[in-house]
Amino acid sequence: MKLYVNQLLFLLTAAAKSSFFADARYTTFCESTHPYNYNSGDTKTATTVISIDQAPWIQLDLSGSELAAGGVLTIVGDTATQVITAKDLASNAFSAVFDGSSVSIELSSSGNVRGGGDTSRVEVSNVNVGLCKDELIGESICGDTDDRVPSTDVRMGRYNGGCTAWLISEDAYITAGHCGTPTSSSRIHFVFGTGSAAPEDQYYVDVSTYQGVNGGVGNDW
Repeated sequence: MKLYVNQLLFLLTAAAKSSFFADARYTTFCESTHPYNYNSGDTKTATTVISIDQAPWIQLDLSGSELAAGGVLTIVGDTATQVITAKDLASNAFSAVFDGSSVSIELSSSGNVRGGGDTSRVEVSNVNVGLCKDELIGESICGDTDDRVPSTDVRMGRYNGGCTAWLISEDAYITAGHCGTPTSSSRIHFVFGTGSAAPEDQYYVDVSTYQGVNGGVGNDW
C-alpha cells in the first residue's frame, strides 16, 4: 500500500512509545540495517527463517528477489502474516515491519512444482531492525509538561517509528520535516498502540512526491 507526500505542511510531533505517545521530554527510538545473505537460487519452492537476536521488530529487504507469474512469498511473524505477489514486489521491494526478532519465509508456486515453467528467486540482502549500537536519547519539542493524550483518530499514523503522520486526503499525508526524508522502506502504521500495524494497515511512501525542509524552528515542514 502506498501514500503520496504531496503539498506537505509538516506537523511538529514527538515520538510514539506508550499507548500512542510517550514521555514528552525524552524518547528512545533505534533503527539499524544488518547485512544478510540468503539466496534461494532459482526454484519453485523454498523456506527459511530470518532472525536477528533481540530485535524488537524486523523488516526484510527483498530487492534482489524475483517472483514468476503465480509465485507467492508468504512471510510469517509472531503476530502477523504478509502475502507478497510479483505485482507487490514490483511496487515496493521491502516487506512489512513485523514485531519480534524473526520471521519465516515460504516461496510457493502454482501448478506442478516438478514440471516445467518459470522459477522464482528469494533474496534477502539486508534486514532492518529496531536495534542501535548505542541507546539514543532525544529531547522532545513538547516542553517539560506532557499534556498529550492517546488518540484513536483514524487519520493519524505512526511514521518512521517516532513521528506522527496525518492524512490530509485519501493518498497524501503531512509530518514534520525533522522526521526525515522517506525511503522505500519507510512505513506509516495506522494502529492504536506501540506495536507494528498489521501488514494491510502499513503504507509505504511514493518517495518521488516528497517535499520538505528540516531547517529548524520556523522552517520544519
